[in-house]
Amino acid sequence: MSKAVALKGSVLSLSVLKVYSDDIALVKSQLEQSITQAPDFFNGLPVVIEPEADGFEPTFLALLVDFLHQHQMVPIGVRTSQAAIREQAQYAGLAVFEPVANAADEAPKSSSANSSADQGALVVEGAIRSGRQVYAQGRDLIVKGTVNPGAEVVADGHVHIYGSVKGKVFAGSAGYTQARIYAHNLDAEMVCIAGMYQMSEDIKPEYKQGWIEVSLHGDRLVFNKLA
Repeated sequence: MSKAVALKGSVLSLSVLKVYSDDIALVKSQLEQSITQAPDFFNGLPVVIEPEADGFEPTFLALLVDFLHQHQMVPIGVRTSQAAIREQAQYAGLAVFEPVANAADEAPKSSSANSSADQGALVVEGAIRSGRQVYAQGRDLIVKGTVNPGAEVVADGHVHIYGSVKGKVFAGSAGYTQARIYAHNLDAEMVCIAGMYQMSEDIKPEYKQGWIEVSLHGDRLVFNKLA
């Protein structure tokens, strides 16, 4: 009989949905606003739910999972030490992950950095128009032109953009948490490093002009102006 299945280990990059409120109506409202900003990004997106508050109602997780499914997102599991939430997750058929903050930092970091050095950066000469995606697999990405609204640039390593940025930018997409985004006029629809993202409305105006460096510190993106 030929082999039909195989179970192998793998490291995957998943987005983490942090929940800071036990008010399900508020959580759904704010999620809906983010989804409206970039529906294509959220469509089919696998997420791990990470509660950061206490006092969740017994039905909270079930209501949140149902909401995510309604918006074509794919909840995979929860990451928490809270016994009540873990019980809700098991009842809902979700995986339960231990809350290890640096779990994603180790293995992807070295492999991505090595492949980046081996291949060199992918260089794009002109503008990237709306609807187009450029992916630099296993290396850095350099864009000499503009990233237009509706366009996406994705790299497993760092991203450097010398034109204006109006689209979406993803660095460290394979889980490399040390990746950086360097950009000029970063008025992006979204920036994302190793699964942690920030929408346009959450980027302060002072970081949308001039040269900016974006890095990932813990579970938040940090913006710095460059001289």
